[in-house]
Amino acid sequence: MAGFFGTRDGIRLSKRQFKLQLDRVYSWYTAGFLFFVTVLALAERMGLPRLWIGFTFLMATIGLYAGIGIMSRTTDASEYYVAGRRVPAVYNGMATGADWMSAASFIGLAGTLYLTGYNGLAFIMGWTGGYCLVAFVLAPYLRKFGQFTIPDFLGERYGGHLPRFIGLSAAILCSFTYLVAQIYGVGLITSYLTGIAFELGIFLGLGGILVCSFLGGMRAVTWTQVAQYIILVVAYLIPVVWLSVKQTGVPVPQLVYGFQLEKVTAKEKELTLDPKELQVRAIFQQRSDALLEKLQHPTTSLAADKLAANQKMDALKSGNASVAAISSAGKVLATMPKDEVAAVKIWTAAKAVFDGKTRPLNGMPPHAAQFSGDPDGTPDERALYDMSRRNFLALVFCLMVGTTAHFDALLHRAQCA
Repeated sequence: MAGFFGTRDGIRLSKRQFKLQLDRVYSWYTAGFLFFVTVLALAERMGLPRLWIGFTFLMATIGLYAGIGIMSRTTDASEYYVAGRRVPAVYNGMATGADWMSAASFIGLAGTLYLTGYNGLAFIMGWTGGYCLVAFVLAPYLRKFGQFTIPDFLGERYGGHLPRFIGLSAAILCSFTYLVAQIYGVGLITSYLTGIAFELGIFLGLGGILVCSFLGGMRAVTWTQVAQYIILVVAYLIPVVWLSVKQTGVPVPQLVYGFQLEKVTAKEKELTLDPKELQVRAIFQQRSDALLEKLQHPTTSLAADKLAANQKMDALKSGNASVAAISSAGKVLATMPKDEVAAVKIWTAAKAVFDGKTRPLNGMPPHAAQFSGDPDGTPDERALYDMSRRNFLALVFCLMVGTTAHFDALLHRAQCA
C-alpha cells in the first residue's frame, strides 16, 4: 500500500488494474473500519469510558489520514495539484462527496432541518448546485486552458499579476466565513470526543489536516477523502437506520420517511392546540406586552425598575434574609441597564425572544410546510407565502454561487479524473 500511494507505480498500471487495486485497498479498509467500530462498541459495553472511546476513535482516524498523506507525498506538479488526472470517476465522486459532507454540513444540517423544516432544504440544494456548477461550467474549461486554479487562469488570460491577485483575494474572502465554521466544527468535535480544551482541539485537528495534505497535495487529499467518505457515510447511516428500526421496525428509513413525516405533522397540530401550550404562549405574550409598555416610556420604566430593585435589596437586608436571597437580588441589581440606551437595547432583544415564544411551535415553521403563509389565505398570508417562496429561491441561488466562488479546491477535484 505504501508503494501504491507513495510512488508512481499507479501511473504505470493500466486504468483497469489501477481501479482493481483501489477496490481491493478500500475494501480491506472498509472491513477494517467496521471491525474497529465493532471492537469499540464491545469495549463500551464492557465499561470503557466514553472519553477513552472518543480519544481512540479520533486518534485512529487522524493517524490513518496522516499515514495516507505521508504515503502519497509527491513533488510532481500535476500529481500535487490534480492527482495526475488519473482518479477513477467513482473514487473522484466519493472524494467530492466527502468535500460536501464537511464539518459544517455534517453538524449543521440536522439542526437546520429541525429548526427550519422544508426551508432547510435550500442549503442542501444550494451547496449541491454549487458543486454541479463548478463541475459542469467551470472545471472543463479551466482544464482545457491548462491551469489549475481560478487565479492562475485570470493571470494567464488577462496577463500580469493584478488579475491573479484579484482572483486570489476574492477566493480568500469567499472562503473565510466558510473556513471559520469548519474550524469551529473541528474544535467542537475534537473537544467533545476527547474532553480536551476547545482551543487545543482546533490545533490538533488542523495539525492532522496539515499532515494529510501538505506533502502530497491533491493526491494525498483525494485518497484521504475517499477514506473519509466511507467513515462519513457510515456515520450518517447508522443513526437514521437505528432510529428507523426503533420507531418502525424497518431498517430502510427512505421507505418509511413519508409515514414518519405524517406523524410529525399530526404531532405539531396536537401541540399547537394543546391547552398547556396555549397557556405558556399567553404567559410570554404578557411578558412581551410588559416590555412593550416599558419601551414606550424607557426613562420612567428604567427608574422604576431600579427603585424596585433597591427597595427589594433593602427589605431583604433589613429582614435578615438568607445570603442566597441577598446575593440573587444583588445580581439582579448589578445587571440592571446603566442608561436608557442600554435599557432599550436589552428590552428590545428580550421582546423579540418573547414574541417568538408566543407563536405556535415556538416560531418554528411546520416541518412539512413548504413555505410560510397560505397561497389561498388572507392578503397578508398570500404576501407572506410569496415572500417566503422568493426567499427560498434566493437562498438557493446565493448558496450555489457562493459555493462556486469559494470552492477553488473543488476545481482541482473536478480535474483529477
